[in-house]
Amino acid sequence: MSLPLIITGMHRSGTSLTAAFIQALGVNLGDNLFRGDRFNAKGYFEDLDFLEFQRLMLQDCCPPGAAGWPDWGWTEDETCDRAQFAAYTPKAQHLIASRQQNPNLWGWKDPRTTLMLEFWHQLLPEARYLLVYREPWDVADSIMRLHAPIFCQNPHYPVQAWHYYNRLLLEFYRQHPQQCILFNVNAFIQEPKRLVELLATKLGVQLASNWQPEQFAGIYEPNLLGSLPPNHPLLHLMKTTSPQCLTLLQELDAAADIPRTEMPETSTPPVPPEGLPVMLHYQSLFPREQLQAFAAQAAAEKQQLQAEIDSLHQEIATIKTSKYWRLAQAVSQIKQILPSPTPAVPQLKENSQ
Repeated sequence: MSLPLIITGMHRSGTSLTAAFIQALGVNLGDNLFRGDRFNAKGYFEDLDFLEFQRLMLQDCCPPGAAGWPDWGWTEDETCDRAQFAAYTPKAQHLIASRQQNPNLWGWKDPRTTLMLEFWHQLLPEARYLLVYREPWDVADSIMRLHAPIFCQNPHYPVQAWHYYNRLLLEFYRQHPQQCILFNVNAFIQEPKRLVELLATKLGVQLASNWQPEQFAGIYEPNLLGSLPPNHPLLHLMKTTSPQCLTLLQELDAAADIPRTEMPETSTPPVPPEGLPVMLHYQSLFPREQLQAFAAQAAAEKQQLQAEIDSLHQEIATIKTSKYWRLAQAVSQIKQILPSPTPAVPQLKENSQ
């Protein structure tokens, strides 16, 4: 009976990329996976049975009407009652039993597992874990690009949820370091071979296929997991307004098996706090100018299409005034006036007695 390999981390932190990579190496992540969409074109690699179980479980354990996002098990007061998890043990055991019948290496991926790591550890004490983390500003930027109303109306939620998730991630890693690999997703992207080596040397995971560089090249698309530049004003703002996130990020780096690499030096000097509002306004001008350019291009294309439509109308009008068109119309009218020929009825011969 093979041990499961569990992949988790804060939402929008690169867990889908990690799961795609692990699946390519032969780990069975399930037969009924959450399909990709415009927010994650390559797919989420989440077993729908585990996903729905954990989603409903976390929602049930959050107080009704609590401010936050219970779908992620996060509320502003962090009031998800994890003491209630024990009531869901039979269902969890059933899920485990259904997957353990597979002789191959299996596992699952879901960011929500971050809040349930101790729950699953009690049921699967020998499981192995891949714990993924990403810089808070990149996570916040990615979440806001979803344009979900809950986050647009509460732009502080992504940062607070990032801190909650990663605090629990680090706590679990510190308690069970020999069963986990904690890594920064950007460092993993730069050198995926390190993760493969740690799977074998640290976790003792025997993969079904040997890693080849082209396996990662076929999975990773840079435009799907970008990073903000070091001089972006959001970085300066978060370091000023959310120092607890920066402290936690440094703690993650200090503990990680694959910590993030040092950010490259930038020639742009740091922006002092009083300059951040103007810098943010300056940054917002670029998307606005792009939208204006798209609008101008769309207006030009619309004008061109309208000209083509007018030209076609003119050609049709010219055709209708020609003698051939009038002749065709007259023939059509005559056909409508003339009665249709009656089909001949075959005569039936009488049967002789």
